[in-house]
Amino acid sequence: MDKRYRLDAWIVAACLIFVGVLALSAFLERDVLRLHILQSFIYVAVIWLTLRGSKWGYGIGISIAFLWDFYNVFTGFVFRAGFHQWSLLLHGKVPTNLVQFSAPIAFFDHLLLIGLLAYSYARRADRRWSDALGGLAAMAGTFLYFAGIIALTWPQFLPRLRAHFGW
Repeated sequence: MDKRYRLDAWIVAACLIFVGVLALSAFLERDVLRLHILQSFIYVAVIWLTLRGSKWGYGIGISIAFLWDFYNVFTGFVFRAGFHQWSLLLHGKVPTNLVQFSAPIAFFDHLLLIGLLAYSYARRADRRWSDALGGLAAMAGTFLYFAGIIALTWPQFLPRLRAHFGW
């Protein structure tokens, strides 16, 4: 099996793991169903673009993974709530909130996705310094899309988002 194929398969797997986390969350908390369907389109785009060899796939994938992890580091969702659920399991108790239980999985999956995409990009022969501008554009576009779908489907979340980013 060719190394590029294996790397692509890992990228697809990392994207699908997060889509699975989104699906679990949407199943358990129906109020985020539309948001998570629209958010999953980002990961479908990352899969499609990276399999086609588009540099946009790297930028979008790294951007969404970074944005999600960055926000969740500062809210306590992953480290306080998520690891509390894992602590319950490790102490022989049943986790009480599967959405919070899945948060550390999503966090580390995103770190893996960032690493895989960065490595895949670094292996390209056609890297250019100008790709950094594309990466910044991907970050801005991904953030605007993500903020837009939150505003559209879950506007009650916007004050919390503004408070964490100081807007």
